[in-house]
Amino acid sequence: MMDPLGKSPIPLPLLIIGKTAMIASWLLLFLKSWVSGGILYDSAVTRAAGIFLFTLGSAMAILSIVNLGRSISVGIPQQQTELKTHGLYRISRNPIYLGAFLMCAGSCLYTLHIVNIIFFAITVLEHHAIIKKEELFLEERFGDRWREYKARVPRYVGSF
Repeated sequence: MMDPLGKSPIPLPLLIIGKTAMIASWLLLFLKSWVSGGILYDSAVTRAAGIFLFTLGSAMAILSIVNLGRSISVGIPQQQTELKTHGLYRISRNPIYLGAFLMCAGSCLYTLHIVNIIFFAITVLEHHAIIKKEELFLEERFGDRWREYKARVPRYVGSF
C-alpha cells in the first residue's frame, strides 16, 4: 500500500495557511450566525446557490478521491504511482481541487462575508501554486503520457 503522505510541493507554512483558509471557509457555511454582523448580502437565492455549489463540490471531491483509489496522496508521492485519467479525471486534471474551490465558492455565497472572500482567495491562490508544482512532478514522472493527457484535458474545466 502506498504511503499517503508525500512531500509538500510548496513551503510548509504556506501550505498550512492555505489549508487552514480552505477549512475555515467551509466552516463559515455552517457558522453563519457567528458572523452575521458583517454579512455583505444575503438572500434565499444566494443561500440556495451556495448550498448547491457546496454540495456539488463535495460530491466532486469525494468521487475524485474514489477514482484515485490507492494512488491518493497528500503532496508529491515518494513512491511509484500511476497516472489516473478515468472518471472525473477525464474532464479535469484537478477535480479534487476543483471540488474544494466549488465548496469554498458555495460557502462564500451562503455566508457572503469579507473574511470568507479572503479565505476563498487564499485557498485558490495556494492550491493553484500546489497544482503548478504537481504538474512539474507529473511531467517528469510520466513524460509523454502526461503531456498527451495535459493537451487533452483542462487543468480545471473548460478552457481554464
